[in-house]
Amino acid sequence: MNGLRATGSYSTYSTVILLLVFLQVPLFAQYKNSLEFSPTYSIKMFTADDQLSGTAFGWEMIYAVINDEKPKDWQRMLRVQSIDLIINVQNMRQVNVLTAADEVHPLSLDAFALMAGLNIRLTRLGNSELLFSPAFGVGYLSQTYFTNKNPLVGGHMNFASRAALKLAIPITESISINPGLQVLHYSNAAYRVPNRGLNGLFFNLGLLHQLKPFSNRPDTALRIKKPYPKHSFEFGVAAGRRGIYQSKLGLHRAALYGGYNYRLNQVLAWSTGLDAVYQPTVFDPDDFRRTYQSKASNYEHWRLGAAVGPDIWMGNLALSVKYGYYLHFNSYHNINTYWTAGFKYTVLPWLALQAKVFVHQSEADFVGFGLLLNASKGKGL
Repeated sequence: MNGLRATGSYSTYSTVILLLVFLQVPLFAQYKNSLEFSPTYSIKMFTADDQLSGTAFGWEMIYAVINDEKPKDWQRMLRVQSIDLIINVQNMRQVNVLTAADEVHPLSLDAFALMAGLNIRLTRLGNSELLFSPAFGVGYLSQTYFTNKNPLVGGHMNFASRAALKLAIPITESISINPGLQVLHYSNAAYRVPNRGLNGLFFNLGLLHQLKPFSNRPDTALRIKKPYPKHSFEFGVAAGRRGIYQSKLGLHRAALYGGYNYRLNQVLAWSTGLDAVYQPTVFDPDDFRRTYQSKASNYEHWRLGAAVGPDIWMGNLALSVKYGYYLHFNSYHNINTYWTAGFKYTVLPWLALQAKVFVHQSEADFVGFGLLLNASKGKGL
């Protein structure tokens, strides 16, 4: 109880501080950015396998960096209105989970997330704008399986993602209200198991204050200036680990990738390739608890799949999503398909850093971190 009181006090104090900062934004009027404060209230909490009851509530603060005078080519193409830094805090102490054994278990947790995202204009509705705001970052959940037997969460540190749809309604030249809906997701990508993930659909009502008023933003017309390679080949290596169920130990993974990319324009590329994953520990029915790896359980060390999907480039950073079919996988659960998602960041014309999650249906296997070698002849972006 003391821990909950401390967490609640911290949340209250931080809310007051952020509200005071928001009210003092005219002090920073020399910057052409904005601040948005948005209370949130859950419409539905859910997971893939369990039923949740109860409600969550909280807030988020968004600091938006607006580059309207000299936007990048990819910002024009995607109609990016701002690049956002987001603090999201949710009180989930009233949320309960109904397990498969019909047991009711209180989550009793608070969720904190720090994310970076984009604010993308979908269309104009009179003087208002309909915006899509995806974001990704890190999250902290106050309770886990190892603290209160939480059946959904295996570790405090998690990946956090958010997708929001909101309507920006101007009230004055510098203030607007932004009602909308957002989906929040927390997961550690099976680094610690259990890892069923925690999701919520929230209503939010934002109040946005532009730190430097402006009314005539330039059109987001397409103006491509920089060259990019049309054809390229990638060769990658990554490593990660998957947790053992109800244990702080883990099982290691290594992943190899070879693929071909066809660049359609400054933002979009089409990519296809082979994924080979090596796991030192194979599934052994006689050692079930230590070697069982849920939908990733493999009787052999290797599995091989072919995947295809888009890359969305934002300067030197790309979001990559692929759906694949296994050419070889001696699966305990007869799994035939998989998908991957991740980011890659070009540091040199021939070298990129990558983070990539492997998923079976809706269940994460592991996240691999590593390098990608690019065999294209272009100079990069």
